Amino acid sequence: MAGEALAPAALAAPGGGLPPGPKRLSPFRLEPARLKRGLRPLPLLLLVTWLIQRTDGAAEVARVETDLNRAVALALAERGLRAEPSDVHFVSDEHTLARSPVIRPRALVRAERGSDPADIYLVETRVSPEGHLIELTNVYDVSDTSAADERDLIVRGDRAAWMIGQDNEISSVQYADLRGEPPPVGKAWNALSRAQNALTNLQNTGQISGIGRRNFKFDPPAYKVVLGFSDAALLIDADGHRARVETDPPRPLSADPHVIEQTPTKARPGNLVTWAVDRMRSAPWFGDDRMQWLKAVAFDGVDHFQRLMGKVTGDDGSDAVKAELGGMTPTATTTPTDPETGWPPAPMEPLLDPALPGEGKWGSLEKDPFVGKNEGLPCPFVFSFIRSDRARIYSQIFVTLWDPRQVELHAMSGTVEPRSATGETGSGLVPRKPEVMGRYVAAFNGGFQAVHGEFGMMADKVLYLPPKPYAATVAELSDGSTAFGTWPEQEQVPNDIVSFRQNMTALVQDEAINPYKRHWWGGVPPGWTEEARTVRSGLCMTKEGFIGYFYGSSIDPDVLALAMQRARCTYGIHLDMNPGHTGLEFYRAAKVGSLPELNRPLDDVWEARGPLPGMNDWEFMGRRMIRLMALMNFPRYVNAESRDFFYLTLRPLLPGAAVARAPDAQPDEGKWRVQGLPQQGFPYAVATTTLRANPATPDAHVTIARFDPKFLRVAQPGESSAKGVMEIRASLAEGIGNAGLYLEGGRFVIADSAPASSAHVTRGFTDREPAWEGATSALGVDQDGMLLYAAPNAGAHVPAEQLRTLLIGLGCERTLFFLRPLGMALGDVWSGSDALDARPGSSVWLVRSEGPRAQRLFPDTPVVLPSRWAPLQQKRVRYR
Repeated sequence: MAGEALAPAALAAPGGGLPPGPKRLSPFRLEPARLKRGLRPLPLLLLVTWLIQRTDGAAEVARVETDLNRAVALALAERGLRAEPSDVHFVSDEHTLARSPVIRPRALVRAERGSDPADIYLVETRVSPEGHLIELTNVYDVSDTSAADERDLIVRGDRAAWMIGQDNEISSVQYADLRGEPPPVGKAWNALSRAQNALTNLQNTGQISGIGRRNFKFDPPAYKVVLGFSDAALLIDADGHRARVETDPPRPLSADPHVIEQTPTKARPGNLVTWAVDRMRSAPWFGDDRMQWLKAVAFDGVDHFQRLMGKVTGDDGSDAVKAELGGMTPTATTTPTDPETGWPPAPMEPLLDPALPGEGKWGSLEKDPFVGKNEGLPCPFVFSFIRSDRARIYSQIFVTLWDPRQVELHAMSGTVEPRSATGETGSGLVPRKPEVMGRYVAAFNGGFQAVHGEFGMMADKVLYLPPKPYAATVAELSDGSTAFGTWPEQEQVPNDIVSFRQNMTALVQDEAINPYKRHWWGGVPPGWTEEARTVRSGLCMTKEGFIGYFYGSSIDPDVLALAMQRARCTYGIHLDMNPGHTGLEFYRAAKVGSLPELNRPLDDVWEARGPLPGMNDWEFMGRRMIRLMALMNFPRYVNAESRDFFYLTLRPLLPGAAVARAPDAQPDEGKWRVQGLPQQGFPYAVATTTLRANPATPDAHVTIARFDPKFLRVAQPGESSAKGVMEIRASLAEGIGNAGLYLEGGRFVIADSAPASSAHVTRGFTDREPAWEGATSALGVDQDGMLLYAAPNAGAHVPAEQLRTLLIGLGCERTLFFLRPLGMALGDVWSGSDALDARPGSSVWLVRSEGPRAQRLFPDTPVVLPSRWAPLQQKRVRYR
């Protein structure tokens, strides 16, 4: 080849001899050719750097300012934030290899935007070696309150504190540790959730360790507060009352009636998808609008694929039902409606023909070990499924229905969402109290995030977001009822509302679908012509007075509403949507060793069991509502939750568990009897049993009568339509003794003086008075506020001490004693046919009341056109 022929000549050295070896370039030597190639992009890089500096650098007036505090204030003004140089506080900062050699100090700044109250901002700067401000690299709002004013920011090193108040009142103090938050601990925090938390911190605060936060609320609000730092503590003086908060090392604040720490437990991030969506939505270069478009396209694509597969396979959804119910079959467990309780209701009438096996029929959860029940009463939960989409017969909606006479609904704010106008958030935890956790039965998702409408929420009398007019609302009332309704054009929250949650307008009202003609139900951007078909959930009240939770994995709002109609819902509210955010979980919690054993391995897909976080010697067991429910972080609602949710507890109802009996007890001894008594409806108002007060005297039996105050009230003079339950005769109703029995707010109370808004029942002696030792009957009030009356059977003598021991053993915390048996009569002695005698010496009657139940809220709110309700709902408080 030509190359081979030339090789010898090429290798010959001038003047003869061996040619030199191949030339090697030293990696440490700058050869001209290499240097030239390396410098080629330098002009472009210099140009880009100059453009970045020119566009992102601080304004010239800030760059030439020699006072760095003033320079920061001037640079913030370019971003629409108004701050005084005295409001700028630089914090200590450690430089790392990741930082530029140029100095990058950070500062905390109190600043205002427009007419809004001031917030606290963390500002990252870039400063020249001469000390001149070059630019503000990042600005983070670290207090984020909309209606409250941050005041008196103090900084010492990397610790800071400020007050939060409105008008002349200071409601709380916020402490911030810029060294970072404590690392999250607990079994639920795995490597992925820790990484998610670190990236969230980086996005929100500029550092992966985040900011350690503690919040201290004043009760009542203070008017003059002074803050200061020592080497190891934050010092608070509120109206002369002093508190010391240990910060190095951090320690819980000691019990203080005036300063209460309200620092929520760090909640886990959502699953990878939901977390990534929230992060992208929060990114200023992407935002919520683009995320809505992306989701709409994705939902539409998935729906088209599912419809195609449904046509090809002829799928009618039966296989999906079997997989989701995990072996539970509504057909096998359907029971007829009990005429006394009205439970369970009639089945749902299937919309599609032919119906699938069990479709629309209510299946009982009586034997489900994961579902709690009241002793002696039917299980308050039933379940079923129904298909309501004619174009997608493979799609089904699963329904869990409960009896609100037995089950109480509560709202809980999350640790992050929603945040009140004063910056306050909830604990995100079902209260860690034995009386709550012992009755905890289920929890499920709330409504949309506040960024998607700012719909109102209040939990346990703490208002996080104000109510919006014409918004669909579910509320917990002071008597324990669950109420559904459309909020009127008023912001004031009625006193009898304990908690409420809103979301959009009513999906179903008076059995009509979408009466307010809403066009947007979430999941798509405004103007999108078709609603997204994705995971959706809803809550409704039926015409029988029951409450249902609805869940579908690929449905639109019309399909959800049709399912509610089939369940005979009179009012329905659309809750949250999308996989991961929606779902219901059943729970039971008790002291270790008290929960039932399964005698089989747990199905980890939808069942869980373990120690109860936050309560020593307690454990929980729980399962998802359906097996493949796409609910993130299962078990979700036994841990701290970042978003708001609802949780359900069993009401204490009669008859209750049997009383512990002696080994030789008679068959009915200690068993509560409710039949044949003047209940005047369900739930039961009275139960009776007999017990031996002393095993040594087997013939001395005591009759115990137990009364539920939730379904009783004291009849007023002149009444003629009430249904009597119990009569206390005149002379003893007036009573003698220094303490009284009162009926107050759904509880019986024994007190030395009448509580406010209470009704007097009778008087008697306490065990602090000598006369009690001669008592022949007694009554007590247990931890549930129920009344227990104990009197020996005819001919028997039981000492007062034994009566007291008996009532204490039944859970009574206070007792009253009577020198002779209380003149009590059960039954229709007074049927209400005649007016109650109001003369002195007449009887006191306890009569039946409706008690807690499901009911309508604001029934007179009119149905109006979108031109009326839409502008009112578009007004924003926090999220603009």
